[in-house]
Amino acid sequence: MRQESKLTAQERITMPAEIRRQANVHPGTRFTWEVDVAGNILLRPIRLSLADVAGMFTTGRPMGDQEIQEAIEEGYARRRR
Repeated sequence: MRQESKLTAQERITMPAEIRRQANVHPGTRFTWEVDVAGNILLRPIRLSLADVAGMFTTGRPMGDQEIQEAIEEGYARRRR
């Protein structure tokens, strides 16, 4: 799928909603940027590993997948501040 966006005067780019959904990225997702030899810009989300999030939260009880994902995102956001 090909979609367009533009670089604003404030040097920001908005990622189209369908692209965000397909890439499974959310507010707070960090990205790496690279420029290849042909001048193409490569944008990749940084996916956290278990080692990255180990020790970020404790509950003392079992957690479901959604609750774990939310806790990871909240902990990651706290680390960025």
